[in-house]
Amino acid sequence: MKNVRSFRGPLFVLFTAGILMLSACGPAAPATSPQPTEPPAIATVVPVIEPSMEAAADITLDYSAVAQDVTIETVPAQPASPDLPYWEAGPEYRLLTLQGYTIANHLHKPQIFIYPVADLATANEGMGVIAGDLQALLQTQQTGVYLPFLPIFNAQQVLHTQLEYIDFMSGQGVRFLTQYDQGILPINNYELFYTFQGLTSDRKYYIAAILPVTNPELPDDSQVDESLMDDFQGYLSRMITLLNEQSASSFTPDLNTLDTMISSIEIR
Repeated sequence: MKNVRSFRGPLFVLFTAGILMLSACGPAAPATSPQPTEPPAIATVVPVIEPSMEAAADITLDYSAVAQDVTIETVPAQPASPDLPYWEAGPEYRLLTLQGYTIANHLHKPQIFIYPVADLATANEGMGVIAGDLQALLQTQQTGVYLPFLPIFNAQQVLHTQLEYIDFMSGQGVRFLTQYDQGILPINNYELFYTFQGLTSDRKYYIAAILPVTNPELPDDSQVDESLMDDFQGYLSRMITLLNEQSASSFTPDLNTLDTMISSIEIR
């Protein structure tokens, strides 16, 4: 029996939880110097979250292989302000958080962000640029130093590896492993994560997933190694090669399992 969630509403007005039998079914601001920082009850309905977006959408997601439950919340828009760091400004969006995820001790929570593309540029010019960059990447599959990534972090994308393009039920995107830091730190199991950055075929929604992963070849934490300062770029190059050489099954969770969950996302 698989755990499948269907979220409905005037853009997710109703969050319908349930288990359907046999159904398939956060570029950061570059830092000036590269330092980083529940068994479920089976329910048929969870509380309605009042929406303010006009568009209607249903979301279906099969998370059964990596989590026990999923919750959803509506995150209010955060208008830009001189008193607010630019990376915190953004439109209203939906946030899905996986409960009982395979990895508990990690810097990041296992979450999926659903952004309305039409509101990105108005709310945050940088977010609009990133959405445009993602669309270009999906069309050309030509990568640069940084890959498009939302949400915006106050840290720098220090590497990307294990890159693959994935189709999901409602569109296409790119998945890769990455780590964001504000200083020179080792690639480690406390900070490395799998991300998916995708667009629905109608270009109405931007889907961004942050899912913690670990690998036995990596240290468990981000303890500073002063030797990295001698040749940090060389170190990153070696780590990219090392991680690209690892099989999908050597990671926890298995990257193929995460791909399958992402592929099951349907927004209609």
